Amino acid sequence: MAESETIDQLIDLANQVVQKTLQYFEGPGAQSSARVDRWGVWEVAAHMLFWHRATTEAALAVGQGGPALYHTISVDAINEDAVGKTAGSTLADIVAQLKQSHQELIKAIRALPNPDAVLMYRADGSAPTGKDRMRTIARHWTGHLEALQAAAGP
Repeated sequence: MAESETIDQLIDLANQVVQKTLQYFEGPGAQSSARVDRWGVWEVAAHMLFWHRATTEAALAVGQGGPALYHTISVDAINEDAVGKTAGSTLADIVAQLKQSHQELIKAIRALPNPDAVLMYRADGSAPTGKDRMRTIARHWTGHLEALQAAAGP
């Protein structure tokens, strides 16, 4: 999609990818021992849950006129922390939380008065907007899903 797509188009795209990924997590992914680098299905799902929640929190804050979310550590460090904080949860628990979190995220993004507003600032200097986050979710989740499927083999 081009930079000119609407927030509704981006939400629809992200939603399609999220639904496809959740189906994988509940289906073949639930039994998969495939790993991509150090992460398997559980770790990928845990990290996705963190970013969905962070994006929702940021969208709610910005939508109510508050400041964008600031991350002062690297995305890699955030991801490791997110996975660690989810320890003890089953994949089914994480998927259930992702389903709820996804609905909350969509509602928060739709409620943004300006989907081009910056939602968060990252330690690397990036400053994604609501539209950027929807693009990233669609692209990033697709990448993780394809990598896990490829690692699992035929």
